[in-house]
Amino acid sequence: MTSDIPPGSEVTNVSVDDLSSSFLSLRIGEKIPRFEIKEIRKITNPSKQDNLSRVNYKYIIESTEGRLLTVNSWVLWKAISAVLRQAGTIQAVLELEHLDFEKYTVKVLNK
Repeated sequence: MTSDIPPGSEVTNVSVDDLSSSFLSLRIGEKIPRFEIKEIRKITNPSKQDNLSRVNYKYIIESTEGRLLTVNSWVLWKAISAVLRQAGTIQAVLELEHLDFEKYTVKVLNK
């Protein structure tokens, strides 16, 4: 088995803990039932292709559990920012669901 590894390669064993990702996705039909926001970061990077359309940035929302949600859809960002403005705080607990193409449901839950 080790003969299949090219010379100079580094081998690292993978454990079960390595299989869980800190990155969340919100594809069509997916739901995040509870996401407690720790902070929101605006990431400016003109060379990235996963930015919001027609701008050089995207938003990354980090949960209190260290999970990361990349927001690179204006429709999702507008839904999130609207409920946070209405709640009057960034540190909120959200329920997010991607219903269909450019259709999201975002709710603020009680902590």
